[in-house]
Amino acid sequence: MLEPVDGGGDPPPEDPFAQLDAREALFTKSLQHADRMVNMAAAVRLRLMLAGFEGMLLEEQEQTGQVPRPDDPVVSGFLLHQANELRVTRFAIQRRLDAARVLRDSLPLTWAVFEAGLASEDAVVVVGTMAVGLRAEHFAVFDERAAELVQAERVTAVERQLADLRDELEPELTTEQHVEATNRRTVRARATRDGQGVLEIHSTAVDIAAAYDRIRKHAVIAHGREGECRTLGALMADLAIDAVLTGTMRSTGEGGPSYPFERLGETGEAGQSGDGTRKLIDATITVLIPADTATGAGDAPATVAGMGSIDAETARMLVTHTQTWTRAVVDPVEDVILKFDSHERYIPAGLKRLLHLRQPTCGCGCGLPAHRADIDHVQRFEHDGRTRHQNLQVLCRRSHLAKDAGFADVVIGDDGVPQWRNKWGGVQKMKTAFRIRTIDQSDVTPF
Repeated sequence: MLEPVDGGGDPPPEDPFAQLDAREALFTKSLQHADRMVNMAAAVRLRLMLAGFEGMLLEEQEQTGQVPRPDDPVVSGFLLHQANELRVTRFAIQRRLDAARVLRDSLPLTWAVFEAGLASEDAVVVVGTMAVGLRAEHFAVFDERAAELVQAERVTAVERQLADLRDELEPELTTEQHVEATNRRTVRARATRDGQGVLEIHSTAVDIAAAYDRIRKHAVIAHGREGECRTLGALMADLAIDAVLTGTMRSTGEGGPSYPFERLGETGEAGQSGDGTRKLIDATITVLIPADTATGAGDAPATVAGMGSIDAETARMLVTHTQTWTRAVVDPVEDVILKFDSHERYIPAGLKRLLHLRQPTCGCGCGLPAHRADIDHVQRFEHDGRTRHQNLQVLCRRSHLAKDAGFADVVIGDDGVPQWRNKWGGVQKMKTAFRIRTIDQSDVTPF
């Protein structure tokens, strides 16, 4: 029998995974190092944001002799400046600054961990937010625990465990903050992808739990109907929207919508009008729909102000059921409004529609739909500013007040796009959907 022959070379490693483990270790250490660098840069940025904000407050105090209040136009203007530079919302800037002030002044351990790059900005902002309202004698215990958690836990776990600690340290604070939070309950809407959106209801945990349970129970009942093919989630969504738009939540029998837009129009239920029908609750939305789409000649998407694009079929469904709509002639090449269909003499109704076409949302970028925002005179009315589209723009109330208080110079260019330059050097072009061309009426074919 032949003996095996050693062909030479290095013997196989005792641990076949040793080399793989070394590569994984290198990758993991590199990932940790990159994350630490990102966190350290975020700490520098947050310290700079806070220093700039406090510098603005000191400058304003020296000039006016008073400490600016949180709702003063100068504060709104500077927050908007930072929001524009960092491409986030004004609310996000305010939250970061409030948390940073608490971290720097009262939670030194957590702040040091952040500056060392050992915790993310999201985690430490949660810590600073959770610490608001604590008495000074409890900061040390809270800070020690927070410094441990932000290095070891995900943001959601940090928030949950610190909430428990805060309730343990100051149980009476729970009641106070519950009342304050209840007074801040609100509803928000935001766009998602593919023509969808999210309606957020921020209310007490008891009400939300009860509402969710009621919606789910009705959906379960509806899911058992013969021929019902919607998923349970889709049923819950439809029933919740029904409750808002029609005032009813039907889960049994006939008549429930099988597709969202089947709820438009009138119900067959008897109402106070006595004619056997009950009008639905009115809702107002602004939609930009190309003429080809509206007539069925094309399938270009439409746009819902503040929510994004919707598909052509949905847009045509809106045209079918809407009570009012306004025509505008738009240059198909340059996206310029050439003529607007309005016979109303007092500017606001017709001119507002024109401005809402040009700027479907607030020009500062906050996303507020135009029909809920202000119409601002670039050159103020009392300073001989004319009420014409060349001198008007759509702004939310906070940006409007900041601009009128002198914290931004605004110029509308020949293309009809307003451009801001604020007192801190930030430059921003307002967001517009179309431009408006002012031309001789005789050059335009009448409607």
